[in-house]
This record gives sequence, structure tokens and C-alpha cells, in this order.
Amino acid sequence: MDDGRVPSIRRATSESQPSAERPPPVEVLGLNKRYKNGPQANQDISLTVNWGEALGVMGPNGAGKTTLVRQITTELVPTSGEVRVVGIDAVSHPNRVKSRIGVVPQEARLFEGLSVHQHLRIFGKMRGLSRRDARQRADELVAHLDLERYRDTGTSRLSGGLRRRLLVGIALLAEPDVLILDEPTVGLDVESRHQLWDVIRSYRERDAAVLLTTHYMEEAETLCDRIGIIQEGRLIAIDTVANLRASIGHEYKLVYETDEGRQTVYGNDQSALAAQVREEGVDEYAVMRTTLEDVYLALTQAARERTNGDGAE
Repeated sequence: MDDGRVPSIRRATSESQPSAERPPPVEVLGLNKRYKNGPQANQDISLTVNWGEALGVMGPNGAGKTTLVRQITTELVPTSGEVRVVGIDAVSHPNRVKSRIGVVPQEARLFEGLSVHQHLRIFGKMRGLSRRDARQRADELVAHLDLERYRDTGTSRLSGGLRRRLLVGIALLAEPDVLILDEPTVGLDVESRHQLWDVIRSYRERDAAVLLTTHYMEEAETLCDRIGIIQEGRLIAIDTVANLRASIGHEYKLVYETDEGRQTVYGNDQSALAAQVREEGVDEYAVMRTTLEDVYLALTQAARERTNGDGAE
């Protein structure tokens, strides 16, 4: 890949420059979505994505992550609540919102008879670029995404990683204010995943906003400034990893093996944890910081217990 910067052809305007008066790139206010004759997929979700920020959304399968994303991208209409993209109401003005966002859906089909460069040119013109600008933008993205070898290759001959890279390129064609990715690296090998991370990271650094859903803890911790956790349609937490770690009250964990299997003890003082297990006769152990996975499991378990407790009253 090149130096990591996403190439740009957009001329500077007052709308595209950082400004204290700009509305947030994404605002979700009291969002609810109930499918007809089905479950309530989102319940009272409110969140804001800031300029120059990557916000990750995590949660178990069926938690409502994709439903949330599809309402922001205007594919679904909320049952109640509001979605605003750069101050534009997504329900009242879906076409205006679509012009400001780039989307990489969880599942997307490419045209098997077209090459990589043809995809970028055609979709560029569909996004309003002139023939000349579409070709120029396609050239820039082919280079930036390290797709030169595959410029004239039909998409049916591309690997999964290359196809995902092309889909990200299509989403970036018109340099959207907001890049939205639903499980962008699912099924990719390690190298392909890291290559896409570089592209996403560089776009965020342009002061654009990135919203992504993921199941990968490392991906969320590596890419995201803040992380939101959804469970059973509700946003149960949203903050930085450091603050989420602090919220569960455990900064460190000590792990050791017994005849019954691996044991884990949590706490905020490494020395106190070590002293605790040594008193129990444990000589071999490892102390480490709690991970995002520890935080995720603690928060989802606590939310489950609250829900069960509420239901029992």
C-alpha cells in the first residue's frame, strides 16, 4: 500500500472543513425498531459519533447491531426515534443522507463480469462524479488499496480479502463524511484484515467518522476510539476501552492452573492479587491487564442479571 493516506479529489468547501458549528456526523436519539409481527430489535438507543472518531458496536448475534446500522443507512425506517447524519434527518431525507455516507454491508454482491477498475469507475459515476473524475478516483483507489495487480481482473477471480477491499473502495469513492461498515473483516485471513484496518484507520484520520460493527475484540480495540455494546436490542454501555475497563472495577487479572482447570482472579492491584494466590499455595501464575473480552463478558453478564432480576419482580 502507499503512505496510508486516503487520496482525495474533493475540493475544500466550508461544509467539508472541520468546524465547531458542524453537527455531529451521526446522531441516534431514542431509537426503537420493532419488526411487524416480530421482535423489538432496538430499544431506546441513543448515541453520537464524533468527527475523526471510529465507534465500534459489539454484541452477540441477534443483539440488534445490523438493525441499528440499517436504520442509519436509511435501509430501514425506525418505529420511533430519530437518526440524523450531518444534521440531516434520515427518515425525511434518505437520499441526502445516502450522498453523505459510504457503506460496506455485511453481505454485498459484485458484478462478476466487471473488473476491479470498471467497478470503481461505474460506481463513481453513480455517485455523481464526472467521467474524468470517476476514472481518476478509480486510479487513485486502485493504487491506495494495493489492487494494481488486479486492476483488470474480473471480481469472480478475486479472493474474499480482495473483494472486501474493493467494497471498501466503492464506499470511499465520493469521500463520504461517514464510513459505515457492518462486520467488515469477517472471514478474512490475518493479512487481509490488517490491510483493511490500515485503510479504515487512515480514513478516520482525515477527520471523517467511522461506524463499524464487529465480533473481533482485537479489531474493536485496535481501530475504535469508543465501543458500544448492544444486548437484546439495548445499548448497555458506550465508552473508551479504558473507561469500560474501569467501570467493571477490575484492571488486572491473575490466571493459574489447578486440577480443576484454569482459574482467574480479578482485582486492581497486581501485588495484592499475587499475594492472595500465594497464600493459597499457588506458585505459578500470570498477571495481566484485563482485556476487552473480559470487559465485554462482565458487562453482558451484568446486563443479563439485571434483566432476569427485573423479570422476577
